[in-house]
Amino acid sequence: MRVGAMLLRRGAQSGLRPFDPYRDFRSVVELIAVAFGDKLTPAGQASLAEMRRIARWGPLLGWLYWPRWNSVAAAPGFVWVEEGRVVGNASLRRAAERGGFFIGNVAVHPDWQERGIAGQLMKASLGEIDARGGRWAGLEVRADNQIARRLYERLGFQEIGRTVQMLRPAGLPWVRNLPPPPPLLPRRGHRRDGARLIELARSIVSQAHRPLLELRRRDYQPGLERTLDLWFEGRREFWWVLEENKVICGAVRALRERGHRPDRLEILVALGHSGYLESVLVQQGMVSLHGGSKKMIETVLMAPTKPLIDALKGYGFQKRRVLVQMRRSPSHSGAS
Repeated sequence: MRVGAMLLRRGAQSGLRPFDPYRDFRSVVELIAVAFGDKLTPAGQASLAEMRRIARWGPLLGWLYWPRWNSVAAAPGFVWVEEGRVVGNASLRRAAERGGFFIGNVAVHPDWQERGIAGQLMKASLGEIDARGGRWAGLEVRADNQIARRLYERLGFQEIGRTVQMLRPAGLPWVRNLPPPPPLLPRRGHRRDGARLIELARSIVSQAHRPLLELRRRDYQPGLERTLDLWFEGRREFWWVLEENKVICGAVRALRERGHRPDRLEILVALGHSGYLESVLVQQGMVSLHGGSKKMIETVLMAPTKPLIDALKGYGFQKRRVLVQMRRSPSHSGAS
């Protein structure tokens, strides 16, 4: 019997139970706001604002927002309730790689922390993953969150890799002292570059790290179809690539986001080419975002090398946080 089905027998006023979008959505949104507070990234703050709008419009819209929550493929997670109030939450979703699940939004209200609630939410989530035939579980945690990391390690999670998030504050002036002309000049990315771009992205991270980063081929496929898809969402994407001997050795994706979400850069530098391509890629990405964007610009470095970090700092980016990606070994067959 699935963990969620067993927990349905428990009372709703206190303890652990499966998340119910009809009655829990608004409470979970506010719990995330309280538990994470200023730790949320600008993109996270924008997502939280969207979730609050959905919550105000009622549970039906929340149900439509996650249309598969009522299917076997879905596993939305668990909440912890005290005196009828949601004070803890853990969310589940399937990973892009077959057999994988991600656990996220593990949050406990500050008034109820250090009582073992996070551990119970994690154990229930792992039990649900095992019951659904999951082969592995992944999660992401801030490197400076030692308490959470120790909990995850006790439950069998191991660090697989790290990413670095950097932000450029809104309204900074455009950099005037441009670097000298680069040895290679970028060109616009084309649809035919798609296979090579996804391979470049995969090549700069370890094989074990790739499933936790969920590198999707469609995100590295320039062309009219993707341009139209993003246009209907109110977004614009620009790809630029650097080639040497007909081999793509570097690339940058500039994404103009809608609304209050920060614009985004993604920079890829092939192994063996680090140290002399980073500045030109950052510069080209900034040009695609109109140089001195009035909006904040975010980038997440899958391979946070010193030359890349230094190049971004030269254009006004600041290191925001380091995230640790962790995975639970298949040898841990239960949530004991």
